[in-house]
Amino acid sequence: MTATKPYDWPALPYEEWAETKKALHMYAQILGKVRLALSPPQPEWLGTCLFVGARGLTTGPMPWGTTSAELSLDLYDHALRISLSDGRQVSVQLFPPRCVADVFLEVRRAMTEIGIEADLWSKPQEVADAVPLDEDRRDCAYVPEHAQNWFRANCAVANVFEEWRSRFFGRTGLQFWWGAFDLAVLRFNGKHAAAPADRGYIMRYDLDAEFMNAGFWPGDDSFPVPIIYAYLYPQPPGCEREAIEPSQAGWVAEMGEWTLRYEDARTADDPRQTILSFLDSVYGVAGLRGGWKLEDFEYEIPAAPPRG
Repeated sequence: MTATKPYDWPALPYEEWAETKKALHMYAQILGKVRLALSPPQPEWLGTCLFVGARGLTTGPMPWGTTSAELSLDLYDHALRISLSDGRQVSVQLFPPRCVADVFLEVRRAMTEIGIEADLWSKPQEVADAVPLDEDRRDCAYVPEHAQNWFRANCAVANVFEEWRSRFFGRTGLQFWWGAFDLAVLRFNGKHAAAPADRGYIMRYDLDAEFMNAGFWPGDDSFPVPIIYAYLYPQPPGCEREAIEPSQAGWVAEMGEWTLRYEDARTADDPRQTILSFLDSVYGVAGLRGGWKLEDFEYEIPAAPPRG
């Protein structure tokens, strides 16, 4: 396979890789179920998220007795890998394509084999077609090149998100949400918010703080357009009337958020700066409309230490 330049921003036409995306989504859900079972709770469900690694997605280290456990989705070896900090490791192969149920059941067997006992909930989250993971025997399409292409797009966006959050003096994080299958960056202003009583279990414990959320979502069958999105919670009155950069970005009332098409960002003269402008514009609305004191969250990045 031809090496990809570090500054390449891959195209991601949804219709070309939709079936691979669905398979990856379910593989990510398997990692998420283990994360949910083993990791201590954190506010806003931050103890359940995944992370972008160098070869795919990872749970990061999770406590298991006096050891740490980690599950990773390797998109170059096409395997779901289970590792313990005592050196033991076992892999479940994903290619040639296998149905979701076979992968899920083998992961459970492999975890038992390596000594990890966990009660995994088999129902997928935040998807319309919630066939239990241990019952989903539909044909699965997994094209390695498509999976890697999506991963490279995530890495490119993640690098910009990391740069953007580095300037924020407050609680922040970069995480991959396996339920909705999106990469997100959060900035919290430190204030609690009243949890909405009319929302489901997940949202009641997700929407209990004031924050800005921005992310990269690859689309789905109902909205087959990859986007960069951003919103504020609580939603400030009149925020939709504020001008947002770049000019291609806009407010989507049905979603309650601003969106910028990934294609518009990646084909811009400077994709990095285009996304940074989008994020900064929405963050500015937090100050204009949301009551955030932005000067309280300014962080001056330290200069490089002297050498010699």
